[in-house]
Amino acid sequence: MTSNDRITITGTALAAPVVSPDRIAEFPVRDDRSQREYLVRIPADDLRLFVTRDARVDVDGEAGWTVPGRSWRGEASRTILLAGRVDRSELALAA
Repeated sequence: MTSNDRITITGTALAAPVVSPDRIAEFPVRDDRSQREYLVRIPADDLRLFVTRDARVDVDGEAGWTVPGRSWRGEASRTILLAGRVDRSELALAA
């Protein structure tokens, strides 16, 4: 039995979303705090913002299975994060 953990991460998108034929948007995000990489999946119709590489995002969802990385491509292992919400994260800039 697998249990999913409800988490919220703030991080940087490592690539723009790719939409599968079954309308699931998927893109990698590196969490700021833990530096772990997550593979964010959300129904394409629920992703209501434009995400590009290096975009700052807040993601709320359930973390579950881990996808092993491909060492020959320099990829890290990524935990699948089934997102319920993806928002833009804003950086606070000091003047």
